[in-house]
Amino acid sequence: MKKVGHFLDNFFWPESVAVVGATDNPVKINYRLAQNLVHLNFAGKIYPVNPRGREILGLKTYTSLREIPDKIDLVVTAVPAAATLDVIKQSDDIGVKQVVIVTGGFSEGGEEGKKLQREIASFVKEKGIHTLGPNTLSPINTANNFAISYNPIRKLNRGGLSLGFQSGFYEPKVNWLFSGFRVNKMLDMGNKMDINELDVLEYFDRDPDTKAIAMHVESIRSDARDFFDLLKKVSKRKPVVVFKTGRTVAGSKAAASHTGSIARENDLLFDGILKQTAAIRAQNLDEFFDFAKAIEYLESPGGNHLSIIIMSGGEGVMATDSCELNGLEPARMSKETLNKLKHTLPPWEIPLNPFDAGVCMEFHMSNPMEFFGALSAIPEDENVHCAIMQMPPSLFDFSLSDPNFSEEVALHMCKELTRAFSNIRQVGKPFAMWRTAMLAQEEKWVEMIEAEGIPVFPSSERAIKAMAALFNLRTRRRTGMSTPSKGKV
Repeated sequence: MKKVGHFLDNFFWPESVAVVGATDNPVKINYRLAQNLVHLNFAGKIYPVNPRGREILGLKTYTSLREIPDKIDLVVTAVPAAATLDVIKQSDDIGVKQVVIVTGGFSEGGEEGKKLQREIASFVKEKGIHTLGPNTLSPINTANNFAISYNPIRKLNRGGLSLGFQSGFYEPKVNWLFSGFRVNKMLDMGNKMDINELDVLEYFDRDPDTKAIAMHVESIRSDARDFFDLLKKVSKRKPVVVFKTGRTVAGSKAAASHTGSIARENDLLFDGILKQTAAIRAQNLDEFFDFAKAIEYLESPGGNHLSIIIMSGGEGVMATDSCELNGLEPARMSKETLNKLKHTLPPWEIPLNPFDAGVCMEFHMSNPMEFFGALSAIPEDENVHCAIMQMPPSLFDFSLSDPNFSEEVALHMCKELTRAFSNIRQVGKPFAMWRTAMLAQEEKWVEMIEAEGIPVFPSSERAIKAMAALFNLRTRRRTGMSTPSKGKV
């Protein structure tokens, strides 16, 4: 357990959790709150609370918080909004100082909801109870298998990326996130009645398990100057991606409708101040997740010279366009590299960048391991700072059409080729791949490749944008930033 002396410790590292509003009815979404903790083998104790007191998922169930005889570190409440204040008061009665309010219908739910949220905010402030939400799910900590979610989480994929959200938009994607991202911690701030973006950034900065940070914000609820001053310091120590939504008048109104936030910040001012930190800004959801994946999997490249390995000439044209449009340059490789690759080339001369592995494979696929193994010469070239490669067509597809090509054979070959890709990665320069077929069968191979520490993106353009973001990140972290504006955002 790595506690860091911050009040969020007990949100991520509770030794005992009471789930108020837990149910034994698998049709109801509250069922998942306890089910995930049981299924994922949460390291602490679980206390379901339901007025009927029936056993839930093999766990003794209590009719109220006051009935629980043991010490509780964290209360998670999913009862209706009108009953939430009573749960908070019970939490205070038994000495709990950390509460997660999953339920919505507060500041985003009209005048009555706003009044109720003000009452709860006043009570928790008076009693010193730190509160996450309302209108939130999380926290998630992959180190102790702790996950508060409405979706049945299949498995956790542990890594160094910590994510902070001001919305539950990630929640339906939670299994997708754990299939392709190596996650340390996740926290959804919801309405930010108490816990806000400054608290989350402070915690992720102190947390030694957090190697990279990705944050989504709709509005700044903390003191804006304090937030940006801290962001400036943190982003010099750890790579940070920020995704700011509510950028337009209409977007701000939409944000208020679901979290009750009022995004008063002028987006140009926000962008200008953000540029005075070393954080990188994602302009849309794809960039947010792509950049987050890149900063977790890869080190920043030492320069902007990119090598591109393709399976078709058309992909090479698109990738070369993207390279220039995103501030990278095609690497010019040496004669020594050409000599290393000569035995892989077709009978005619082809460019080394983009390197058309698809054409070469037509002549040299009798030993695919040797062919792909030779490609390590590309990142070994001193003129290459980073490399991307298109995945070969999925071998699992052949098992569906050729009776002599079984799925077991395909699996074995994919494992062997993945080992060759891993050798390319082990050269030590940032190396990513992008998908070819976009079919379900290809997913198996993507998982194998990413398990070797190689991020896989949906297209060459997105892989190149992510690599360019890494280069920009390195530049920004190495360059002294000017003093942030003193104006309130």
